[in-house]
Formats: sequence, C-alpha cells, structure tokens
Amino acid sequence: MESKVKINLGDRLLDARNEGLKNMRENALRPHGKLWGMDVFSWYQPDVNLLSNTLHSFPFPVVWLGNSEDIKNTIAEDSSVCAQLTTIVSFDNSFFNISLESLDKIQNVVALNSLHDALLMLKAMRKKSAVLLFSASGESWFESKNEFEEFLNIHQTI
Repeated sequence: MESKVKINLGDRLLDARNEGLKNMRENALRPHGKLWGMDVFSWYQPDVNLLSNTLHSFPFPVVWLGNSEDIKNTIAEDSSVCAQLTTIVSFDNSFFNISLESLDKIQNVVALNSLHDALLMLKAMRKKSAVLLFSASGESWFESKNEFEEFLNIHQTI
C-alpha cells in the first residue's frame, strides 16, 4: 500500500512539473526568426512587468502588435517604454484608453477590431532593423496565437 501511494504522489509531481514546463514554454518570449527584415517575437499571456523590461532590452525600435489590455497595462506600468515603440497596433478594440502624452511619443498608433485587419495593416508598417512583437492575452489568446503563427508561416516563406 505504501508503494502505491509513493507512485501516485510521484506521478502527480511529475505531471505538475510537466504542466509547469509547458506553461513556461507557452507564456514566455518566443523567437520566430525574421519577417520583412524585422526580428519577430511572440509572447502569450505576458506579465506586464516582464514585458516592460523586455521592451527596454530590445536593440531596435519595436513594432508591437498586441491586444489592447496588454498595451494599455504595460504603458500604465511603465510609460517610458513608449520611447522604444515606433508602432503599436491593437487588434481587439478600435479604441485606445492611453494617455495622449504616451501616445504622442509613438510614431504610429492603430486600433482595430480584428487580428486579420491588424495583420493586413502590419504589411504597410514593416520596417527594416526593427523588432516585431506580437502579444495576446485574454479568452481568445490561443486563437490569436494560431492566426499569428499561420500568418508567419505563409509570409516568412514568400
């Protein structure tokens, strides 16, 4: 009986560890190579503080394609990230609730209602020597992840 308890506890610990590693892989900054001369990264369900620090660490200006809450919360946490951003494109809300002072520091600001439209807009905003960051959170983050990665698969091979 004692060995059965140990096996079950060991299996549970192993399952918990595997789940933790899976979450870390899914919820961390992920590189995707190049797209139109830009270094591409994605981050699903990012932590605002870590996202802010990451934006500061990029060596090139950032084109950020993200959902409105990620963008709003990151800028609210640290408005100095705006100096690193050349473009922000929100794909889930056509209204930005960000201070004008912060928005004035960013060259291009676009708010759209769909990721499809945002990806089309991205084609017009591509830049050489820039970083493209895609972030997604909320209920539909997984669908957004799949749509973004499908877009990359198509356009990185062209």
